[in-house]
Amino acid sequence: MAEEGLEIPKFVVDLSLPPRQRYDHIVPHFQPKIDSCNLHELFDELLVELVGEKLGNWLKNISPALLRRVRGPEETEELVGISKASGISKHILVAFNVLLDLLLGCTSGGVRVAEEKSSRRTRASSKSPSRPSRMIHFRTLDWGMDRLRNIVVELDFVRHRDGPVIATSLTYLGYVGVLTGVRKGLSMSLNFRPHHASSTWWDQAAFRYNQAMVVLGFRHSISSLLRQTLLGPPVQQQQKPAEKKEKLSKSTSPTGELDEFGEADVQSLLSKLKTSPSTSAYLIFCTPQKVYVVDKDNRRGPVRDSDTFLTAYNHDVADEKDPSQLKDAVAEIAQGPTIMGMDDIVACSLDRKCHLDELWRKSVDAFEKKNGESARAISMDDVRGFVRDPEIRNEETHYAIIMDPTDGKVLWRRVFEEGT
Repeated sequence: MAEEGLEIPKFVVDLSLPPRQRYDHIVPHFQPKIDSCNLHELFDELLVELVGEKLGNWLKNISPALLRRVRGPEETEELVGISKASGISKHILVAFNVLLDLLLGCTSGGVRVAEEKSSRRTRASSKSPSRPSRMIHFRTLDWGMDRLRNIVVELDFVRHRDGPVIATSLTYLGYVGVLTGVRKGLSMSLNFRPHHASSTWWDQAAFRYNQAMVVLGFRHSISSLLRQTLLGPPVQQQQKPAEKKEKLSKSTSPTGELDEFGEADVQSLLSKLKTSPSTSAYLIFCTPQKVYVVDKDNRRGPVRDSDTFLTAYNHDVADEKDPSQLKDAVAEIAQGPTIMGMDDIVACSLDRKCHLDELWRKSVDAFEKKNGESARAISMDDVRGFVRDPEIRNEETHYAIIMDPTDGKVLWRRVFEEGT
């Protein structure tokens, strides 16, 4: 069977360089595609659809004064460098970074995969009655901004020139937060969540206030928090502010590798997320032996986990019992910008879950029947089948990816052209 999708351009980002220079070698490769995306026009269209032509034009005129930065100084400096190299106005890049993670429909999850019989791990444990297995993280990213497919890029981060890769992110050029990433011991992805706490006026006010603080650059976006997790030291090793200068040396090996993200670090991360201010989103984390889904809201974050199979789409667990809640959310989304295509993606969320659950059950049964093992695991070919399935990978899918948190590597990735 021919491989679907296209290869994704891959580049190295050297974190030892000044932030303004880190993307200078990448932008020229994308310049024609950047020009064809026309982010300025996209931003104008979005404003008009959100608030109408009159108010949209007014906001367009004042946006350079309002959208001056993101919360992280390092990230802001990177955006300044990308702006200078690409010709995209800085306020457009800031808008891109603070709004994008509010608008993504996705399928993400973790699943236990058995090692191939010929693999080194399997040979090393040949005395075991069943072959070893590990968790694998898969994800598709879906939404209606078709022109952005042209600037999907894979980034390998290093601490110094020719140093080892400490983490990998699959993103859009010009987006410096993390939507999808992996490092040794942990992989992560982010999905749009259509619900947020709104039972009281205080809940609604606090949620909107946090959104405003993110847009104006006074708080981190959720994707910026994921960037800190992807590129920073494990949570247990993070030091007090007075000790920040020692943090990097204590969190890396002599060769520049980041220390592995351990289970204690994951638990600390989850505890931190439960009370942090943020927009609503589903956060999916995979360790070598477990998958976690955080139903994130402003200062809330209940966690689900599994050591076999767990997924997140664009609906809450409560929606599976009462689909009317999701229908109400879809109706509200449909009143927003049509260029996002989010209403159709969210409307199909329950169907995607039912379909993928069935695919997993069939894959487990087939694997156990073929191999005579009862490990509740599947093969890597099965996982690739998940993200290629026409009900999971649809015409709104920009890219699909499979990540291995054990080794901190991307195993498979593809970007898809519009209408394929």
